[in-house]
Amino acid sequence: MIVKSRKVGNAIVVTIPNELAIPENVEFEPVIDAEGNLVFKRVNELSSEEQVDIVKFMHQYRPLMEKLKDK
Repeated sequence: MIVKSRKVGNAIVVTIPNELAIPENVEFEPVIDAEGNLVFKRVNELSSEEQVDIVKFMHQYRPLMEKLKDK
């Protein structure tokens, strides 16, 4: 599948085809790689600190969650 950039107002846009199943309102960070390719990286909604906190929480309370899951 090939898409083409086009000018809309003061911006250049590239359409994302429906076949890629990208939902609306997803944030991406555009990056130009060493070969000049435009790459869109999905923006993580949680900071790395929040992700670490979640892992710690899950580890700390895993035994309790295991007991509660069958009740």
